[in-house]
Amino acid sequence: MTGRMSIERRIFLLLFFTGLACFAAFEAVSFIGLYGAQEYALENGREMGNSAAAFAEETTDEQAKKRFALMAEEKARGVNNEIGRLREDANLLAKTMTQILTHKELYLPRELPFGGEVPVRSKEPYLFFIPALRESGGIDDVLSEARIAANAADNLALWTQSYDDGYEMTCFYASERGYIISADVMAEGKDFVEFFDTWYSPAFDPRERPWYQEVKATGKAVFTGVYVGVEGYPCISCVAPYYDENGFAGVAGISNNIATLYRQISINTIGDRGVNFILNEKGEVILSSEKEGPLAASATPKDFQKYGEMSLALEAACMTRGLSDVARITMGGREYYLAYAPIPDVGWSFGTLIERDVVVQPARDAKSYLLTQAETYSASLRSFFWDNLLRTAVLLLVLLAALFFASRKVSDRFVRPILALTAGVREISGGNLDKKLDVKTGDEIETLADSFNQMTDELKSYIENLAKTTAENERIETELSVAARIQASILPKKFPTRSEFDLFASMEPAKVVGGDFYDFYFLDEKHLMVTVADVSDKGVPAALFMVAVKTLLKDCALTYGTGDKLSVNGKQRRPAAPLTLSHPWLSEVVARTNDRLVEANEEGMFVTVFTGVLDVETGEFVYVNAGHKPPLVRRNGSFAFMPVAKGPMLGVMEGMEFPAERLILSPGDLLFLYTDGVTEAMNGELDMFGESRLQEKISQLSEAGTVEEILTAVRGAVEEHADGTEPSDDITMLGLAYKGP
Repeated sequence: MTGRMSIERRIFLLLFFTGLACFAAFEAVSFIGLYGAQEYALENGREMGNSAAAFAEETTDEQAKKRFALMAEEKARGVNNEIGRLREDANLLAKTMTQILTHKELYLPRELPFGGEVPVRSKEPYLFFIPALRESGGIDDVLSEARIAANAADNLALWTQSYDDGYEMTCFYASERGYIISADVMAEGKDFVEFFDTWYSPAFDPRERPWYQEVKATGKAVFTGVYVGVEGYPCISCVAPYYDENGFAGVAGISNNIATLYRQISINTIGDRGVNFILNEKGEVILSSEKEGPLAASATPKDFQKYGEMSLALEAACMTRGLSDVARITMGGREYYLAYAPIPDVGWSFGTLIERDVVVQPARDAKSYLLTQAETYSASLRSFFWDNLLRTAVLLLVLLAALFFASRKVSDRFVRPILALTAGVREISGGNLDKKLDVKTGDEIETLADSFNQMTDELKSYIENLAKTTAENERIETELSVAARIQASILPKKFPTRSEFDLFASMEPAKVVGGDFYDFYFLDEKHLMVTVADVSDKGVPAALFMVAVKTLLKDCALTYGTGDKLSVNGKQRRPAAPLTLSHPWLSEVVARTNDRLVEANEEGMFVTVFTGVLDVETGEFVYVNAGHKPPLVRRNGSFAFMPVAKGPMLGVMEGMEFPAERLILSPGDLLFLYTDGVTEAMNGELDMFGESRLQEKISQLSEAGTVEEILTAVRGAVEEHADGTEPSDDITMLGLAYKGP
């Protein structure tokens, strides 16, 4: 019978392959149907998303244009109202003066303070004579008329009250005969009118100004446009003519700070990148909410009708012609919406600009959302398809397994426990330690299964403990590594390259993070402050305390005695007074730092500090030593320890005094600052490097070497002495070589 297939085997194979064929056919039909359905749904979802997005973008486009047009017209009206108010008020001032000068007999002379000769308060009317009149000695000739004209002073005071909105402005009369009657509103915090040197220059004569000449020639109110007044602030003025019995007698005007107009156009810009601006009749930007860029106002404005971008140039030409529109333009390779409306009273135009991508972004977001939903729906169909396919396969496999079980029942009764044990062990070896072998045979196989279960429990417990220990160690190492990087980033790495001095510094912590630090920064253009400090502890607590000391000392140095930081946005300010021994500035800075440290020093830590300020022009070095090691100074080619008063350490007690000392550096002199990690570095025989060895080693170095080379050589000498012994303290050094102004 060898080589022949038994009936039992033939029936088994027939049933098995028949069931397998049915399974394959069913799965194929299910796959084709569901796959087609999900592809159809996906395509429809994409088309729906694209159609909806296109409609949303088109609708957004139209709505945005309408909204921009309304906004431009509203802004233009607001600016025009401000301009119209100026012209109306200037005409009223002029009519008042005309009434006085054509009916002088009705008014008594009135005395006003002479501007520039006596203090004049903000909003107080005053009389001023132009330099040409003073030099010609003609004041007496016009004084009687000026005193009659002074009766208009009450009008000036009234108008200054109506324009008092926190910004500087002026209401004035400029006479053809060379006198000025004015009332000035000063900025908040200024009580008295400032009379600038330009007012006393022979060139100062309002009668020579273009606006004065134009008013005189036309007899109408004139706007000056935006200009920088003699007071130094940008403003816009409206001037109108007034008359006496002989004809033209001068101009009345209101000079208003453009801050009011700037505030008017700056609010309600569209989006983060929206720009509001005003174009004058020449096509020049005279006011803009943009500080920098092509649409920012500048001292030398350009004509946008000649701008390189053709679309912007064409719209600028339309703006100068007083038209209104909403246009799509291209600028810098990007598309923008430009809405504009005229400001008719002055021939200007208001414009608002917004990038088109900002406007249509909501529509694009909607499109993305719809497409995402379509993809999600498609994914759900795919999941449904595969789930059903899998369920069918499982069902058929169960049926095939039942058939297989029936045919193999007798033989399977013997091998089933072994197969179960083998399968369980295989699953456990694959990593599933939660697997439990459930074999109930009552013999050695059941005992073996129980042994496997016990071994799995012990192995799982061991792995969990090992994972916890490893994770904790990794967390600590990660935190220390991050702390080291943070500490390194706090210390300045970019050393200034100046002709007056050479500076270099380094810090190597004994642990991953340390308590030493160095710092340097300019207090102003000629005062350099340097610091080296050593915290009493090591590791993370010392590093945190180090950050507090460094921050407090620098903050006190940059703010003490000024009412404000000495460095703002990278620009230096001078200290309140010179940094000399006669002025306790540095002592007070260190004392204040100490008091603030003590207030928050709950851990009882302290720090030694050596800090000083170098005048890079004179070589004067003012310093304070708060319990720190005395620095070395090189003079005439040799190093010696600086004579320093060893003051108290910082962080111990409030109210301590820290005397300041003074040293004059000559060109070629060098300061070497360090912490005790240098002098207390030990070798395997517990022999410290020491101060005498430090002085000896550094004195052997060439004077021609840079500060960086000197610090590198000292570090090498310390490493050579340690001979592989791990450092017990942080090693910090700072070198400062003075080269002269």
